[in-house]
Amino acid sequence: MTKKITNHEDWSILLALAKAGDNVAQYEVASHYDYGLAAGDIEIVGQNKPKAFEWYYKAYKNGNADAIVLTADFLSEGIYCDQNIELAIELYKTAIDNGSGIAANNLAVLFRDKMDYKKAFELYKVAQNLDNSNSLKLALCYYFGMGTEKSIKNAFEIFLRISKDTSELRNCQYEIDEANYFLGQIYIDGGVVERSIHKASYHLKLADLDNDHRSAQELLVLLGRNI
Repeated sequence: MTKKITNHEDWSILLALAKAGDNVAQYEVASHYDYGLAAGDIEIVGQNKPKAFEWYYKAYKNGNADAIVLTADFLSEGIYCDQNIELAIELYKTAIDNGSGIAANNLAVLFRDKMDYKKAFELYKVAQNLDNSNSLKLALCYYFGMGTEKSIKNAFEIFLRISKDTSELRNCQYEIDEANYFLGQIYIDGGVVERSIHKASYHLKLADLDNDHRSAQELLVLLGRNI
C-alpha cells in the first residue's frame, strides 16, 4: 500500500506512480475511482466507474493479483466496459487457483445466472472451502435441491454454524438472520431434527431482532410470541 491520500498533491503523486507502471499504485488508483475519495468536505477523487475498470485492468495486466477478481467483475457485468464473459471466467479461474474464495463465489453467481445450477453449487462449495466460511448460498442449494440432491440435513448444519458463529469472519447480519429464519422453519417441520416449537421460536426471534423480517414475524404470529 502506498502513502495515504489526504490531499490533491498526494493524489497526483499516486497517479504519477500508476502511470509509471507501479501495479500497486494502479490498483489503488482504480479503487479510488471505484468508490471516490474525500478528505473531510474536500473531494479529492470523484467516483468514475469506467476509469476504475481501466486501472483495474492495467493493474491486472501488470501482475497485480488483487486486481484480477475486480477486473473479472466488471467484465462479467459489462456495465462500465464491454462485456467479456469468456475472459471473466478465465480470470475468476486464475484467482481461484490462487486461493480466492471471492472469485469462486462470483463465478458461481455467473453460472447461476446462466441457470447452470450444478456448476454454481460446486463453486459455492469451493468458495466455502477456500474461505473456511459458512456459505448461506450453499445451504440454500441443499435446502431447495438446486444443483445438488436436496438435503435438509446438510442445509441445517450450515444454517446452524452461521447462527452460532461469533468470530470476526462471521457472516453479515442479513445472512445470519436468514439462517435463523430457515432454522426456525426446519424446527417447525421436524424430520431431520426433532420438532421443537420452542427452538423454532428462538431462532425466528433471532431472525427478527431488528423487527424487520416479515416472514419470521408471520411465523411467530402463527406460533405465538409468548413461547
